Amino acid sequence: MSVEIHAADVAKFANGRKVVTVTRPGTRKVPSKVGDPVDQRFNVGDVMLVDAAGKAIVGPLNFAGATDIARAVIEGDPHAVTDSHSLRALATAVIGFAAQVVAPEPISTTEKTV
Repeated sequence: MSVEIHAADVAKFANGRKVVTVTRPGTRKVPSKVGDPVDQRFNVGDVMLVDAAGKAIVGPLNFAGATDIARAVIEGDPHAVTDSHSLRALATAVIGFAAQVVAPEPISTTEKTV
C-alpha cells in the first residue's frame, strides 16, 4: 500500500533522484522486526530521497533518526558500516538538513506528492 507524502524539492541530481523535505505530517506502514507492519509517523521537515518517478528510496528521516545512524557508524556497528541504505540515509540527511539550515526555502516552491 502506498502513502502520499507531500514534499518540496531540496536538491536534484543528474540521475533524476531528488532530496525532498516533507511539507505535511502523516503516517505510513513500515516492516516490523517481529510480526505485522507498524505505523511510522513523519513530520514537516523530515527529509527523503526519491527516484525520478517520485518513489521513496530513503525516508522520511528526521534528524534524530539520522543521528542514530551516524552514531551506529561511528561506534563501528557492522550492519550500519556496511549497509548501503545507511550511506544513502546519511547522504540524504546531510543535504536535506543542510539545505534547511543554510537555505531554508526549498529550490522549488512547487509542492509534490511522493
